[in-house]
Amino acid sequence: MDFRSFQPYQTFAGVYGQGYFSDKIRYNSVSVVSTPQPGPDDEFDELSDIDGDDSAVVSQCNSSLSWTSLDAKQDEVSESVTTTDSGLGSDADISTHLPITQSHFKHCPPVLYFPAEHEKVSKLPRALQKQLKWKMSTITPNVVKNVIARTGFVPSTKRREWIGYWGKHMKAAAFRNIHPHQKVNHYPGTFEIGRKDKLWKNLNKAQIKHSKKEYDFIPLTFCLPSEWKTFKRYWDESGHKQKWIIKPPASARGIGIKVIHKLNQIPRKRNIIIQRYLASPYLINGRKFDLRIYVYVSSYDPLCIYMYDNGLVRFASSKYSHSSKSLSNRYVHLTNYSVNKFNDAYIKNEDETGTESHKWGLKALWKYLQVAGQDVEGIKAKIKNIVIKTIIASVPTVTSLSKSHCKYRHTCHELFGFDIFLDQHLKPWIIEVNISPSLHTSAPLDKHIKYGLVKDLFNTAGFLVPQTPTRTRSTAPSSRGPHSGTSTPAGGNVIVGGRQEGCNSDNNDNVTDKQLYFNPGIQLSSDEKAKHAYFAQKYPTDGSVSEKILDTLTPDDIRVLMKFEDEISRRGELELIFPTESGVKYLKYFVLPKFYDLLVLQWIKKYAKDPHRGVARLQKLAESQVQFTRTPTNAENIWCKQNLRNLKRYDKI
Repeated sequence: MDFRSFQPYQTFAGVYGQGYFSDKIRYNSVSVVSTPQPGPDDEFDELSDIDGDDSAVVSQCNSSLSWTSLDAKQDEVSESVTTTDSGLGSDADISTHLPITQSHFKHCPPVLYFPAEHEKVSKLPRALQKQLKWKMSTITPNVVKNVIARTGFVPSTKRREWIGYWGKHMKAAAFRNIHPHQKVNHYPGTFEIGRKDKLWKNLNKAQIKHSKKEYDFIPLTFCLPSEWKTFKRYWDESGHKQKWIIKPPASARGIGIKVIHKLNQIPRKRNIIIQRYLASPYLINGRKFDLRIYVYVSSYDPLCIYMYDNGLVRFASSKYSHSSKSLSNRYVHLTNYSVNKFNDAYIKNEDETGTESHKWGLKALWKYLQVAGQDVEGIKAKIKNIVIKTIIASVPTVTSLSKSHCKYRHTCHELFGFDIFLDQHLKPWIIEVNISPSLHTSAPLDKHIKYGLVKDLFNTAGFLVPQTPTRTRSTAPSSRGPHSGTSTPAGGNVIVGGRQEGCNSDNNDNVTDKQLYFNPGIQLSSDEKAKHAYFAQKYPTDGSVSEKILDTLTPDDIRVLMKFEDEISRRGELELIFPTESGVKYLKYFVLPKFYDLLVLQWIKKYAKDPHRGVARLQKLAESQVQFTRTPTNAENIWCKQNLRNLKRYDKI
């Protein structure tokens, strides 16, 4: 049986039938049943039986479990489907499925599936389930614990065996210890936009290079005390009745923030930033508010930025006033929940769609503004522009540190919380970027938004399905390259390549070439290096992305494009905002566009109108396993044709 028929996402045709970059790609084919859910502040309520015996449907498997036997287990699950006349109707198809999503491409690995809140999934066979370990930290939020528990993860403190981690930002050197089967929720260097002072410095640098008009979405800022003389001169020239806001450069939750209007209110020795106060906000019910926009970066090379379809709108709990006498009232001028919750007048949100409280869902705001006749799509476009330009400002530092400290390209991903302010003209301004945005679920609204966010984020990230601990040897043809037949990755914990479907081939062994699959940016052939150098140097010369970049797809190109296509098909309600068909216009904001950015942008441009054709092209290439080949024999996958005869000799040097 084809495992894809139980894929928890839309089928391939369904995904692309709604448009290549549809704002909302939802799950469809899997029927769900209601199950009791843990409360927002519960810990591991569902973990008590995780290590128990497997269900009758998915029986215990032996230590040499293959993907053929896993397909058989899925068949058993399918055959156990029954109908019921409860809730869903007498003809409803109530099915359970293993928490796995297959790749669109043969021989590429499946990934773990994180189910929706009321979706029922079966346990993995015991030998695989025992590999589902998660490294906890003191700040791992309950919503993350609940999402991973439904897939079958249990906590682990051992250094090598865990697969996922959600916690504090680490020092750059610590990223060197991450194994190829592990994912952490930060990149090295994202403090470049996560600290308020560094955010200003990076965007101000971009203003100087590209003009203030291109980056007119951040208020004028000074870093004190180092810029005191410049700030004092500006203050003197600006006259009276000024309003500025003081912030510590690396704090959160409103700590240390105050609005001032006198020079003697400014600390002279403490490190702070002082920012022009945006004194004319757009008001709803007489109150100012800001937006929490959730942004997910799955990769920095190529740069892939997603924006979640929902978010939070946080209101000040007292009505706004322009009076200088109100500046000391934090309930008037600050919108942080951690500040306003102490106001007796604060109204909690008990309804996911409610608009009577001091916290709304972002979708509720868009509906409110639309009814008021405002250009909601125009506001969204401006916010996306802010997000993309801000993330691009962090690219040089993050990619440099990642290259120095990360051995494997797919071990990092990160969620950012962008705080956006709307002025009286509904122009968006960036206030700050949080690299560890709060995921607390103290109210139904928070739980509804954040559970869906974390679920879609983890599904998009692509956590590889674990492999049984036994070390296997591939018997695939030697034409795949010099590394074929290598043993499993560090610790033998994950599948690095995919498998051949049992119904299509007699070879069901796993492709276990971790260097080629996990780290294509380093394990490049001489031919691939030549292609990278040519197109990376060509773009600054003519300012355009050449269509010829897709004429010959090297094995490295194929791997990157397969990962991209699989990833966007799993994204749920995360909207891909870069790269897109119109994304070429942002290349000028990069210090120097990377080869992979040029490759993916041109891929999108070429196949935007007919995405099936692009995926079909990759599927055909996947049949031959060329994506795992370092020295291809087919001229169609060799970019520099004169290297055809000598390519193997070059690669041995």
